[in-house]
Amino acid sequence: MAVLEDPNTGNMAFVDASKNALRATLRPFELTGYFAFGTQSGALTGVAANGPVFSLRNAAGNGELVLVRHIGLGFLTTTAFTTPQAVDYGLLFARSFTASDSGGTAVSITGNNAKVRTSLATPNSIDARIAAAAALTTGTRTIDTNALAQLGAWSGGAGQGLVPVPNNLWDQYTGDQLIVLAPNEGLVITNLTAMGAAGVVRLYVNIEFAIAAAF
Repeated sequence: MAVLEDPNTGNMAFVDASKNALRATLRPFELTGYFAFGTQSGALTGVAANGPVFSLRNAAGNGELVLVRHIGLGFLTTTAFTTPQAVDYGLLFARSFTASDSGGTAVSITGNNAKVRTSLATPNSIDARIAAAAALTTGTRTIDTNALAQLGAWSGGAGQGLVPVPNNLWDQYTGDQLIVLAPNEGLVITNLTAMGAAGVVRLYVNIEFAIAAAF
């Protein structure tokens, strides 16, 4: 009979008596830092089709990886469009991301900001930002033709929208392949349908990610 023993502690692995299954506890993968944040746009209006409204770039010079697990999105129409329309967004992988997008509101990921545990490491260099009143200014990057995910809702007037949740745009479970951002790679959320006349929305983005030396 095989015996599994931890050489450092001497602890033994056990088999469940009724199901003959090895007893195990799921734990996070090997990482150096883990983060989550929610951010919101300003009074967003007049964004053209495919205009970038959120950007996350791994600019790390030390080779660390950014591992994205969950992304959630929602919006609230604060001023009605002249003509009711779809408000929808796409999540795209950005490669050769050598200069960050600019404009909008930057998300501070320094010190203990957004850490889920104080003792974990801070990322070497991440640029994250969300649009203010207009689309972000595109940096140097190549985005994929096909979106990783898309979602949207109909907006017929003020007060309508899509409830923001932690994982409705991207969701990975334990054991699934995460989105892995190497240095100079990132993610961009774009506005799929051009915003029509008069309409104003407030966009909400929630994201959860880890940093690791290898994966």
